[in-house]
Amino acid sequence: MKEVRDNPLRTNQPLSFSVIRVPFFLEPEYDTSEEFEETNRTRLVRKWGGQTGWDVQKRRHGLKERGQEVGIMHFNLDRIASSTLASHRLVQWITKTHGQPAAEKVYHRLNHSHFELGRKLNDNKLLVEAAMEAGVAEEAAQAFLASSEGLKEIQAAQKALRKLGINSIPTFIIGGEFAVSGAADKALLVQHFRDIERTGKGLPGTLFTSVLGIPQAVVEEPLELDT
Repeated sequence: MKEVRDNPLRTNQPLSFSVIRVPFFLEPEYDTSEEFEETNRTRLVRKWGGQTGWDVQKRRHGLKERGQEVGIMHFNLDRIASSTLASHRLVQWITKTHGQPAAEKVYHRLNHSHFELGRKLNDNKLLVEAAMEAGVAEEAAQAFLASSEGLKEIQAAQKALRKLGINSIPTFIIGGEFAVSGAADKALLVQHFRDIERTGKGLPGTLFTSVLGIPQAVVEEPLELDT
């Protein structure tokens, strides 16, 4: 996004971007209580039918190498896996109430805490800390997490994803039209953005704002890419 924004095809008409994070569950059957957890290593060995299967997947995905390309030097393989429902609810709520920039701060803090530091994503203390760093009052974050607000919208999003045949992450839906699945190379995403840019009108559509209850004003506010 930064490359396209900083080097527009039309100097007087650069693209601006909005990002809507759509909740997806790698382990939809996980117990949602804060007490439930297992190591990610245990989860992946089970998922791929044993150690040999997991080793094959590691080599195929090249996650370590892809992470290093963008400055993530260490993925914690023994990070604690847990239900991600609470973290998804929090990101969606902050998107709607505080805007995309605040939600992105929470999203990045949670990613760093989980994938690099190994913390679990339904740790209430971590979620409140991340919300406060994004400008949310501690009491408001705690009250939200103690409620069931946003649950129906997330359940509706899961139905929409299944209807679209989306069953893996990452999947990028660009402008409500183009879908790119898998850990896509940067060049492929830039190509799609350039194709949109050449039309001269952009593609502001999205498939999930109504499902998730995100106000149109939030979508129309361009995301600040340098923060």
